[in-house]
Amino acid sequence: MEYGVVIPVRDVGPMLAGCIGGPIAGLIAGLYRLLSGLPYLLVGSSIPCSISTLVIGVVCGFLEKPFKKAKKFRSLWSLLIGCCMEIFHLLLVFFFYLGVSGLDAAVAIIKEVSLPMILANAFGAFIITFCIDVVHSFQKTEEHERQISSELNIANSIQNDMLPAIFPDFPGRKEFSLAAKMTPAKEVGGDFYDFFFVDSDHFAILIGDVSGKGVPAALFMVISKTILKNDAQAGLSPCQVLTKANKELCEGNKESMFVTVWLGVYEISTGKLTYANGGHNPPLIKQGNGGYYHLKNVSGFILAGTPNMKYREYSTYLKAGDKILLYTDGVTEAMNSEQKSFGEDRLLDLVSKEKSDVTPDGLVNDIEKSLIEFRGKADQSDDITMLLLNVNLQSNALTLETKTENLEKFSDFMESILKNNDVPNSVINSMYVVLDELFSNVVNYSKSPDMTMKVAVSNNEINLDLEYQGELFDVTKTDAPDITLKAEERKIGGLGLLIVKKSVDTFTYQVKNNDTNLIMLTKKY
Repeated sequence: MEYGVVIPVRDVGPMLAGCIGGPIAGLIAGLYRLLSGLPYLLVGSSIPCSISTLVIGVVCGFLEKPFKKAKKFRSLWSLLIGCCMEIFHLLLVFFFYLGVSGLDAAVAIIKEVSLPMILANAFGAFIITFCIDVVHSFQKTEEHERQISSELNIANSIQNDMLPAIFPDFPGRKEFSLAAKMTPAKEVGGDFYDFFFVDSDHFAILIGDVSGKGVPAALFMVISKTILKNDAQAGLSPCQVLTKANKELCEGNKESMFVTVWLGVYEISTGKLTYANGGHNPPLIKQGNGGYYHLKNVSGFILAGTPNMKYREYSTYLKAGDKILLYTDGVTEAMNSEQKSFGEDRLLDLVSKEKSDVTPDGLVNDIEKSLIEFRGKADQSDDITMLLLNVNLQSNALTLETKTENLEKFSDFMESILKNNDVPNSVINSMYVVLDELFSNVVNYSKSPDMTMKVAVSNNEINLDLEYQGELFDVTKTDAPDITLKAEERKIGGLGLLIVKKSVDTFTYQVKNNDTNLIMLTKKY
């Protein structure tokens, strides 16, 4: 230029250093600007520019606190501060040239450099501040996302810890084995399963699916699972558990969430499975030499839908080799990239083709593998949960109190063993009569607190043993009534035991351990 003016663009550094780091940072930045311009310190406007930059750094340092508080409008504050600082800078240049070259020169210089200086420094401060804020925003967003991800991972771990994972055999119990798995579509899910002993002879299996996904579903899942387990362990039947839990879940349910549930209680001694369904998928069951089929009954309504809902109860019998698979709709409704669902038929076909000796864990893993292959590149759209119970063996002994109401349990126990061994129905009906008569005698005359019944079948022969304490009495020596006499002339009693003797092939009695009655029967068929 004609007057040797140097247009500085380094005011931005001291300006922002002061606003961000305080007066000391502004002073250091100003000194750096001053020292970096030493070769030109006596050239043109270098003297007023260096002094103004030093002052700008210190002055902006005193604006540190208000600058940091202006989070949303910090870029605009940078623009305003930049304009003010450059006006101060231009004033120093004006007075410098006023003293050196006169008024005309000073005015000419200010006209020439004012716009470039303001644009270069004020807008430079604006742009840099804006970029810094954007970077900080990204950093905070990433940090927030990392924090959320960490919390969700912890929630996922807590949720997994709430689901039992004692596979493949429940400790100390060889009558059955099982496997279960829950794979959420997100970090946490609304599906759940559970299995636990109600008492030493009753084992509960449970599966549920909460509406929705993510954290709300996971919270409702925890509440639902806890209520259901507590009610079941209180000794309530499956239908009573669902009825009571439904009322409890309806209370304070402002978000109108709901859960579908299937609950079964397996009586190990008899093989009887009692179950109730609250709007859930019917399980797949395999009994005997037949294939899998859906265990369909009239399903109740979802839980937490309406408080006065009543649920029905059903039952079936499981024997050694039988299996029951519980699952959520995340299995059957898994979608591939062509928007086709896995479906009930595909699942039924898959499990039906499995080998009979496949382990529960192996079958669950095979189903999961098939789901992954079917889905391909499509994302998992829903939580996937499965539970498989496999009956390994059935006890041949049952001990119950000698109460009249327990006759049905003894009968069910005997029936399950006889049917599992393909004993003809006519023979089973005959054994009902035998058991009824003998159990009635034990209840009415022995004064024994309990009775143990053992049933075994081999080579087309049924062996039935009854053990009980109380009064020792040989029922095989009871005099048979004279059936030639008229009914009113006969002695009371004896007719039922006569029917027993006529119904079986052998009927013997002995005293065991000097204090126990032992009746032994055999019947060939």
